[in-house]
Order: sequence, then structure tokens, then C-alpha cells
Amino acid sequence: MYQVEVYHHDKDWVRGDLEDKFELVAKEIFNTRTAAKNYIERHLRGKDPKKVYRDYHKGNVTSYCYYYTGVEWQHENSGEQMKEYYQYTLKKTKPK
Repeated sequence: MYQVEVYHHDKDWVRGDLEDKFELVAKEIFNTRTAAKNYIERHLRGKDPKKVYRDYHKGNVTSYCYYYTGVEWQHENSGEQMKEYYQYTLKKTKPK
């Protein structure tokens, strides 16, 4: 069985400061790796190829895909330049 988790890194206002948040948006479980990969590719299809990064691995190694939306802001506490993106993780899980 394979598990896909979708995370969203976005800007967030905390007590008047512009900061960032990294939250779990979706979590899906698939019987085959092909079905899990097709789920990710369905979300990335039609996006600008310059803003999409894919890093697939087989076996027990976790695969990561990223989609950068192009939105940027400056973190008010640290001064870092932050970017909004979606992260897709594909990992092998044990059946229940």
C-alpha cells in the first residue's frame, strides 16, 4: 500500500506578523504505486514545468514532488524570503 500526503506552505498572519504555515491538506491511501503516482501527476498536470519539481524513488525511499505557485513574501520575524508551494510525499506503508 502507498500513502500520498499533500502539504501546503503558505503565508499566515500571527498576532499581526506575516509568518508562514506548513499544513497537511490531504492524505490518501492507494493499493498500487501507479495509482498513487497518477494521483500526484493529475494535480501537477498543466502546471508550468519551470515551477514543478519531481523526485520519484522506488522501494522504501520516500518520493517528493513540489509545485511552486510563484507567490513570495518576507517572513517578518526572521527576514527570510519565503515561497508558497505544495509538497506531495509518496511513501510505502504497511497494510492494516
